Amino acid sequence: MYVKTRHGLSLNGAWQMQIALFAGWIVPCAVVYMVSGTNLLQFPTMLSWLYLLGGVSVILCALIRKRDNFQFMPRLFMTGELFLLCISMAIALVMVKDGAGSLLPLPVWPDMSFTSIRIGSPLAIVCTVVLMAMMEEILFRGIIMEALLHRYSNGIALIQSALLYMLAHPDPAQMPGAFLLGLATGTVYLRFRDLCPSMLVHISYNAAAALMLNVGSQHFAQDSPVMYYVMVTGCVGALVGGYFLLQRIPCLNQRQKRPPFRETAFAYGTIRVIIICRTGASPASHRAHTRRRGS
Repeated sequence: MYVKTRHGLSLNGAWQMQIALFAGWIVPCAVVYMVSGTNLLQFPTMLSWLYLLGGVSVILCALIRKRDNFQFMPRLFMTGELFLLCISMAIALVMVKDGAGSLLPLPVWPDMSFTSIRIGSPLAIVCTVVLMAMMEEILFRGIIMEALLHRYSNGIALIQSALLYMLAHPDPAQMPGAFLLGLATGTVYLRFRDLCPSMLVHISYNAAAALMLNVGSQHFAQDSPVMYYVMVTGCVGALVGGYFLLQRIPCLNQRQKRPPFRETAFAYGTIRVIIICRTGASPASHRAHTRRRGS
């Protein structure tokens, strides 16, 4: 699946969508606090649903509004090797993010973070791992990045979309991982121009991050630091190798433009037989005879 646009989007338009996403959950929190004195930031599950609904509202406004001419195009592109590669790269990215966080610890704002959600709540896991990932990919890669690609280079669109996605997570401890995830999913989207692979990377990343959050990877880093950082270094190499493997997987357009060899050979053989049956000569002789007649 992908989002089609005709006019593209400027950087100002992209930042306006980011502001609208912030307003989608900050304004309800402020209104509830002024009316009842209840701080919704203390309820991470409610905060997650507000963030999800705010993102869905921004997407619907972009699709309904005629000015930017966004159109949602349903399409499914996935292969077995791409499926395994996306999951492997997502797990490696979680390890790299976790290792970078242990080397450069940043302040944690639990009231502005979704990491306080635990696996004990199935509804919160569905919201955080699956639905939120799908919403963010449609918004940041499908709409914002795709629109920026119509006006700017691939590098500017990739970095800008990753930066906007990072700023959508106000917790400083989450920002480096969010930026890396934005770069990874943006790179996958640039390669295939389809949201299904990037959604798979994002969902796998959220699932692996939630699992490591509840298992507690920091204990392993403290007990066996050498082995832990060897694993992190190996995951960096896995991400680099995964990038080059992505370039070897043909995208949907290449599959449509280049027919399989067997079908091409069959078509050529059929044409050859028809020419021989009608003229009694091989295609080469038929071409030579045609040239002599023309001269």
